[in-house]
Amino acid sequence: MSYFIGVSSGYFFVTGPEEKIHLIGLFKKAQSSITKGVNFIQLDLESVSEFEEPDLKKKIENEIKEKLGITFGIHSETKAAGVEAAELDSAIGIEYERAHKRIIDILGKSADIGSKYVLIHSSESDPFPMLALRTQPADLVDFYGKPFKDFLKENEWLVEWITEGKGKFIWVEVIGRNLDEYLNLVRSELTEAYKLEKGVEPPSDWLDNRIKKEKEQLRRRFEDTVSSKALHYGPERWAYFLIAKWMEKNNDSLWANIVKASVEFFAKRAKKSVDEWKTEKKITVYSIDDDNFRDAHEIWVPAVSAKYIYGHMNPKNEKFEDPKKIIKKSNMPLVLESPMGGRGIEEWLRLANPLQFYYLAKEVGFDYMQLALDFEHMLSIRLDPEIVISLFPEDAGKFVKVIHAGWPATLAPAHFPIQLGSDQQFYLYKMYYQLRQKGFGKDPTIDHFIVFERGGPETFQESILSLRNIVKFLEKDTPPEALTPEFSGIETGQIASMERQLTTIKEHVEEPLKGLLAVPEEEYTFLGRVATEKVGAEKWKKEELK
Repeated sequence: MSYFIGVSSGYFFVTGPEEKIHLIGLFKKAQSSITKGVNFIQLDLESVSEFEEPDLKKKIENEIKEKLGITFGIHSETKAAGVEAAELDSAIGIEYERAHKRIIDILGKSADIGSKYVLIHSSESDPFPMLALRTQPADLVDFYGKPFKDFLKENEWLVEWITEGKGKFIWVEVIGRNLDEYLNLVRSELTEAYKLEKGVEPPSDWLDNRIKKEKEQLRRRFEDTVSSKALHYGPERWAYFLIAKWMEKNNDSLWANIVKASVEFFAKRAKKSVDEWKTEKKITVYSIDDDNFRDAHEIWVPAVSAKYIYGHMNPKNEKFEDPKKIIKKSNMPLVLESPMGGRGIEEWLRLANPLQFYYLAKEVGFDYMQLALDFEHMLSIRLDPEIVISLFPEDAGKFVKVIHAGWPATLAPAHFPIQLGSDQQFYLYKMYYQLRQKGFGKDPTIDHFIVFERGGPETFQESILSLRNIVKFLEKDTPPEALTPEFSGIETGQIASMERQLTTIKEHVEEPLKGLLAVPEEEYTFLGRVATEKVGAEKWKKEELK
């Protein structure tokens, strides 16, 4: 089977009191799918403590899998549910270590109970521009979790780039002013002090040596600062700038592919060619040295974010366990989904476009990392699914493991039902069909999960019927323009058919009308006193209410 239709369990902490008993832990969440007409459920994890439920593995295997025949995937913790989720693209040492341990813990425990996948939001770290407003410890690490001071020692050219090259702009972040301005100020102060003491201008070689020593002190100060606990405003930006330059110089494939894909997306969204869009943005080179390129953070920050996630998936230090070993042993991929963005900063998320993390999954290996598409999330952060799918490489659909289905709303989280015969049902089909042309569901040996993310207990039935019809026609490779009335449920025998509707009317046509009529006795010759008292006899006589 290629397509599995499922539902999400929902969250204990946001549901009403009448339903909490059905969502109190992973076992009850799994059981909740029984009445939904599906045999797959996405369990929404709210805390790793849910794995500590007594006899969880035994109950899952005996009651859920064996007796009910239900399989499941895990939606990992997310900030959208109020959890301090793992930030795998953080360059702050303490968070890098915490995030790695947490994802290892979740992967291991999910594999132990037999999950089909673990889904995470691709990036829920503070948006890059917002870091200027955030105080953070300057305890930076590279993408493998190595102290940044060691990373700089291995890449001395980066320190040269900061002090002698075009990387001088970083000093504005560290010392509050441009490096050249700072050194000119030091030169002026040294000159004045020498003149006051000696009464003459200082020799140029003396002044040059003093400036050289000042620059050396600044270099040492920077190397010490990036591995300190001292608080600064957004020191993570320094790490991102330096890793970006490292990726650029080393022709890193993530840098090349993600920057290129990002530019293509924004150009197509603006209905411009790539050259037209770059000209408009005054971008002449894909280099962090270029001011205009550097300011367009939405182009290059995703590449650095992806590099940090790549580092977690390919650890170089025994301190960090390799998650691929868990994934390979259990055949349970890590799946990346676009997160929701805050209102007003919809496009500032570090890594949000499936087009971008397709290349990350390719780099990590599709056996270990795959994709999830959530059109509601994508639309809410101005990612047009049709543009994303059109720019996907020809094989990308095969590696879309999960689709979160629901009304394609621009205001997330909505999680509205998919009504039979609605524009939304047709839109979803059109997108899934385009995705199928790039491999989504073409290979019957690859499992794909289409999960309706619930919005409430009343939203399931029609959404499941809508999805079943979508899958039925997908498997026939029916183009959107060739869909028959059966797709919308209005063919004979379908839920919305005229025959079904007329039958429903006939079933109720002779039901009593007690309490529904208010008529005067003068007109109908039976007791209508209550009607005349309510309305007034004079109005009835004047036929004002006929």
